[in-house]
Amino acid sequence: MGSWVSSQERLKKQNEDQKRRQYLEVELKKMQRNLNVTATAHYIASEYYSKVHVKLQYASLLAGPIGIAGGLWSKLDWKMMVANSPRVPRIVLFATSAASLLFTVVVNIPEFPNSPGSLHKLHFRSGIECQYLEKEVKFFATSDVWNSDVAWATIDSRYKNFLKDKKEVNSKVQSQRWAYLQALEELDKKEKDKIKRQQKQKF
Repeated sequence: MGSWVSSQERLKKQNEDQKRRQYLEVELKKMQRNLNVTATAHYIASEYYSKVHVKLQYASLLAGPIGIAGGLWSKLDWKMMVANSPRVPRIVLFATSAASLLFTVVVNIPEFPNSPGSLHKLHFRSGIECQYLEKEVKFFATSDVWNSDVAWATIDSRYKNFLKDKKEVNSKVQSQRWAYLQALEELDKKEKDKIKRQQKQKF
């Protein structure tokens, strides 16, 4: 009688353990998917800010010479310009000031925390961190979740650590909504294309 009760208890514990592991497997797949989309969104945002940064650098290359040329020209021909056309000096002064200001801003912009150059680096770094964490979660899901030699307490502890790591990665820089939606669209398209290829191979 005692052995029957103990075997029933063992079966009950096994069922509970299996349910917990099944639930965890589903949660880990969700986490993998979320990390994949977030990493892709960070890479998309990083590429966008990189392009903006390059455009600003080109603008500074144009603004510098314009500002210098305008300043020299205004000093050399100032009296003649005033005599011929009273509006020209104001236009030259405005163009010179605007070009000089743009040049100064672009030269110093990498020092600002929310500059395109800084955001490019931040998003790129966060994309790498998300990708690395996604691979760790995938390995854990395939190696430890259904390994009966690994105690549930160990698995639960590792899962909680993954949640902390994910929160920490997301706290550094948030993936932007437009980039996240674009990433979702791109990944969904890839998955659909993959399914189509697999279906073609069957026939």
